[in-house]
Amino acid sequence: MKKNILLTIAVLSSFIWTGCQKDRYLETLPGESENALIDSVWTLTLRAVKEDGVTTKGLAIGDAETEAATTSLLSIWKSGDIVKVFNGGTFIGTLTAEPDALDPHYATLSGDVTTVGIEPGVTTLLLLTPRKDWDYTGQVGKLLVSDDPVNSIEAKYNYTCAESVLVTGVSGSNITTGTAHFANKQSIYRMSFRFQNGGVGAKTPINTKSLNISGSGAALVQRIEVGVVANTRGDISVMLDEATTNPFFVAICNDYANGNEEVFTFTVVDSDGVTYRGTKTIPEECNYNGSFVSMKNATLTSRLDIPLSSTEVATVL
Repeated sequence: MKKNILLTIAVLSSFIWTGCQKDRYLETLPGESENALIDSVWTLTLRAVKEDGVTTKGLAIGDAETEAATTSLLSIWKSGDIVKVFNGGTFIGTLTAEPDALDPHYATLSGDVTTVGIEPGVTTLLLLTPRKDWDYTGQVGKLLVSDDPVNSIEAKYNYTCAESVLVTGVSGSNITTGTAHFANKQSIYRMSFRFQNGGVGAKTPINTKSLNISGSGAALVQRIEVGVVANTRGDISVMLDEATTNPFFVAICNDYANGNEEVFTFTVVDSDGVTYRGTKTIPEECNYNGSFVSMKNATLTSRLDIPLSSTEVATVL
């Protein structure tokens, strides 16, 4: 088996400045207070920069190799990339990226947010890419938008978050904030599997159709709700569109990562319905969120030799 390849994500940072607009108070009805505060619409614009490493929103192959062979991924902005903004756990708006023409590591993010109660030195914002629903279920093994524009990791599962971005000042209709530091919240694993009966003899490629992953730390993350402390944990399942012996990709967020050794248990079903099972130890120096790990040709050593039947059963005894 080829040695695992690990690529550490670089911490991303961007400077935020904001402008805003309009409508801090409702038109009052008779008997109501003239100062009934309502949500205000602010136009938020921020400067963002990405450094090479396991990427944030935009994914690109970094060493002129194929997806199966690459040792690096580039961190770049792509036109139309979106960033979701939260205030106190509440979603308040969407920003859109426009990359710099000369260097797509840099971009301007802008859009409207609607919120109330901004207080300098107290209010903090959270910025999240690529979507508002933070959910790792339903993966199909595709890496790039060019592979699958809807369900690829780039489109749905490559989450990057800037937490606790402090509002430092409000002057008239302008909001200023501190620096936003974006961090990748999951690792990207490249996987393919072989079978070796009992760990002895020849190793044959598995034509993988589906995969289930569990962890010894029982802390693989399925869903995260912004503003809620406890994450929803459980196995991560991948259903490929077509069975393949080639490498595919899985985004894994692990609450047991960052300094702990992990043992993954894999349950793989091939194109004929045969089930394979095996484990892989992830050493603590490799087991942290924000990495790119290659696990091509991981060896599974047990097999359930009874394939799924295609014969319809018409009666039950």
